[in-house]
Amino acid sequence: MAKIHTHYDNLKVARLAPQEVIRAAYKALSQKYHPDKNPGDEKAARIMAILNTAYGILGDPARRKEHDEWIAAEEWEIEWLESTRSDDAHKAREAAPAHAWEPRPVGAPAPYRVARDPKWYLAMLACFAAGGAAALLILEQPKLLPVALATVLNGAAAPRAAAPAEPVPVPEPAIDSWAVSKAYVAAGAAPPPDVRTLGVTQLLVPAGAPDCASALHTLVAPNGEAWPAATGYIDGYPLGNPGEQMQITVDNANNASAVFVKLYDLDRRANVRHAYVLAHESLAIDKLAAGKYEVRYQNVDLGAAKGDCGAPAKAPARLPDAP
Repeated sequence: MAKIHTHYDNLKVARLAPQEVIRAAYKALSQKYHPDKNPGDEKAARIMAILNTAYGILGDPARRKEHDEWIAAEEWEIEWLESTRSDDAHKAREAAPAHAWEPRPVGAPAPYRVARDPKWYLAMLACFAAGGAAALLILEQPKLLPVALATVLNGAAAPRAAAPAEPVPVPEPAIDSWAVSKAYVAAGAAPPPDVRTLGVTQLLVPAGAPDCASALHTLVAPNGEAWPAATGYIDGYPLGNPGEQMQITVDNANNASAVFVKLYDLDRRANVRHAYVLAHESLAIDKLAAGKYEVRYQNVDLGAAKGDCGAPAKAPARLPDAP
């Protein structure tokens, strides 16, 4: 299984290491990479910042517990994704040489998703079965009860149709500060027919100047890997939701900045694809299983300083309906 890069790796300690071992490892590494001993060394300053972050999390019992839960969740997801791949690819990946140690930024901890536990699926299946039986009883009761009364009272009570229930609005899931595009249905429009077909959608990224509030000003992706030299997926991220039912095209032709794209699965509440699209280019995110997705993106400015940032683009991003 592919190894998750964690704060334990940054401090070169085992995951079950006691606090005194973590403290000693941090002290030894900080003495080596401290800016006072490496004046003008940008790499040493970057490594020291990563070490400080790692010790700040592992030195706090509550934050360390959250980090351990995040590791367990990520390893479960990678194991699930790798189980869908061929054995040859798995063996080739294990045979590849390991990289030399160097601390890298670690993704922000996220709560453990109980939906990944197989027991959760069994519990949900039982709940759906019980709920379906209860719904049938509730729906049939308005029809059966008046008929029974009418039979007993010799037709005194006539069956009455039940009033339709008012639709309950479903709140939108909370999202971060990313720009979001998804398919919308016009108000009052008829629901789409239940037809199984290949879903093809498109995200048109609007033109926009560099924006300090939302643009990324970094030479590497959030997982520590370098941005690709060409438009495509970013190394280090797994490719989730494989299938042949859907394709999403990210059109960045009108934008002068490259964009970092996340494809978010609304049902699983997880990012399943991570891509990088150069300015004035497009990318087809294909081989997707059918589902409900959001496309989240940020402009990436590799060279501009924050003082050069302009106002954010006002044109909203829109993902048209699939044909």
